[in-house]
Amino acid sequence: MAIGGIGTGNIAEYNNTYKTAKSGTPKAFEVSESQNSDKETKVLGIGFLDVPGTNMKYGMKAEYAEDYSTDNPNIKVTVQTLQGAEEHLINVKEINPKNASEIEMFALCNYVDATGQRTGGTLGSWQTLKYYSDNAVHNGYFERSNTMDLFKTRKQDWASMVESMISDYMNSGLYKQALDGNKLMNLFEQWTEIE
Repeated sequence: MAIGGIGTGNIAEYNNTYKTAKSGTPKAFEVSESQNSDKETKVLGIGFLDVPGTNMKYGMKAEYAEDYSTDNPNIKVTVQTLQGAEEHLINVKEINPKNASEIEMFALCNYVDATGQRTGGTLGSWQTLKYYSDNAVHNGYFERSNTMDLFKTRKQDWASMVESMISDYMNSGLYKQALDGNKLMNLFEQWTEIE
């Protein structure tokens, strides 16, 4: 249910929907108690993927894959679509921020946050990068992955996009946003040699 501008007529409807959802509707992602205590199945982060042509979003989560190890850092990304859950295994050692898909960057950002290499953003590295990419799309520097297939397969240069946006933010006097970009670039340097 989309709630656009809650007015007096919408509050009762919202409360009823909330109570119904709270009491019996299954959640897209639930974490059991056993998962909370087991590092291998811990949810590292969540995010959302726009559904083309609608106001809906698919829920995404990143977690350690069953075969995860420091030598084999596989991250399982689950995307909850209308057709059901899609699972994707991504080895973060194989990600190059200069040539990566959005799903790979989602996995990488959540992995670095979980391992303490985060950018320091309040909502995590993924949300910082997503904010940057949304503004870069608006400024014409980047292409939005507006289908599930593109989300998984379109390779883009995330490092160049962030560099372009840092310049825009600096020129506009938005120094906090530029600083966030510098933190992203420092993170990227750990994963690729920036030329």
